[in-house]
Amino acid sequence: MNDDDPSLWYTSSDIPVHPIYQFTQNMDQTSPIAIRLPQKIAYFILGTLLFAAAYSQSPLFTSNQNQYFLHGLAQAGFGTLREDWLANTLDPTPVFSLLVNLTYRYTHLQSIFYLYYALLMGIYLFTMFGIADYLFDLRSSRTKTLLFLALFITIHSAGLRFAIGRALGTNWTYILEDGVADQRLLGPVLQPSSFGVLSILSIYLFLKSRLYLATIAVVLASIVHPTYLLSAAVLVLAYMLIRFRDSRQLKQSIMIGVIALILVTPVAIYVFTSFGNPTADITDKARQILVDYRIPDHAIVSQWLDATALVKLGLVIIGIYLVRKTRIFIVLLLAATTSILLTLLQVITNSNTLALLFPWRLSVFIVPIAVTIILAYLVTHLLDLPPLQIPKSKRWVQIASFVIIICSVVVGVTRFKLDLERKMDEPERAIENYIYTQHIPGEVYLTPIKLQDFRLNSGAPAFVDFKSIPYKDADVLEWYRRVRLVERFYKNLDCSLLARMVEEDHVTHAIIEADRPDLECPSSFQIYHDKDFVLYRLAS
Repeated sequence: MNDDDPSLWYTSSDIPVHPIYQFTQNMDQTSPIAIRLPQKIAYFILGTLLFAAAYSQSPLFTSNQNQYFLHGLAQAGFGTLREDWLANTLDPTPVFSLLVNLTYRYTHLQSIFYLYYALLMGIYLFTMFGIADYLFDLRSSRTKTLLFLALFITIHSAGLRFAIGRALGTNWTYILEDGVADQRLLGPVLQPSSFGVLSILSIYLFLKSRLYLATIAVVLASIVHPTYLLSAAVLVLAYMLIRFRDSRQLKQSIMIGVIALILVTPVAIYVFTSFGNPTADITDKARQILVDYRIPDHAIVSQWLDATALVKLGLVIIGIYLVRKTRIFIVLLLAATTSILLTLLQVITNSNTLALLFPWRLSVFIVPIAVTIILAYLVTHLLDLPPLQIPKSKRWVQIASFVIIICSVVVGVTRFKLDLERKMDEPERAIENYIYTQHIPGEVYLTPIKLQDFRLNSGAPAFVDFKSIPYKDADVLEWYRRVRLVERFYKNLDCSLLARMVEEDHVTHAIIEADRPDLECPSSFQIYHDKDFVLYRLAS
């Protein structure tokens, strides 16, 4: 009896085992034509649900979502956010904001954003599997397919991330899937950078000789989030070089670049003409604020170059070496080399401009692809060992694979439930709910800068917070002015600073922590309090 014997998949002559086994039943066919479109769709839906559940998501709205959802929700008429100053600054990701705007405007269903992210996770899962299968022919064996999927889901699972974080520290939490500088394709929340999974799709399409579709996919990633412009340029260049090497047809190779250039031109013009003048002092100051004050963990090499970065570099070297005789080798080598050389150039020149281009961001797809290659290599060679060629051993590996997947899913769902409960119990939730139901147009709320969720939970304009930032140079300086002003006020509840914000910035309300002294400024009236926060109305 061999791995492809259908009798392995039945508990008796009449009753099939769990339907999840059917997910891999047709994966053993060497021709993709053997799998019909409805079956492919079913496999995609099932795989996406399992992977997304195991990976888990943070509740809306968490972390970076408070910045990237702001413009879209404001445009869609959520609360009174159209009056928020940050919502009226230049939008760095207008395409993503349009998606948010249209979704909320026409459905008012926030849960759809979870589905959007699950869809991106599904693309990530199946394109990674496609790359691994292209390199190591995983679908030739049902056992290899199952074991690879089980381990792939596990190394991306919320349960494993939690265990790694507890054992090694938070810096190691995403060690097997993210790039350097705390940047990654996936992560706990949907945001524009999540569309970087289209870069993985692009590489998969390239391996399948769909060059034009591969070019479109990588350009789409940069259209949604312009930070992927450099990644798009490197990947397209790699495709052009490999195409020319294989065909010696310069015209066709150049055409790939021309198509990419045409598609990316609008977003490139938007970015380079809208977000500052390279020769202006104001631009230099804004970039310094972003690099040194707001995002040093992303922009300063010495801040993120630690043991985790070295481990990831080692994984990349191993992964590239394992595919040195395949078409993906040049793609990964060119991307890694470009990233390293530009990073060294940034360190040498100490250029804030280059730092904000994030040349090390290419690692967000290089590292997970390298890990996928290593995983597929290990699974292939492990299951080729003679003891594991026995049918009974294969059955146990398949059973273990299903158990691993189910455990990862259960832990992921549990993690989401706990995170949702934790978010609902956060100290600021009560006052945000009160403001959500009571606020009216024309109000601006002064909050401690740590209350990053305030805008989207209350639907009301905030004076400023530390998390959400603009990117146009003049707006960055205004954000910095506001942050410094708020820090000074909350240090000792300075009434003169408060009066200045009321008069010049039209602040109408102030939120004070309940453990601070009462606000005794003229024309301040307490209108709400709970055990954590007190709300004051301010009269001009």
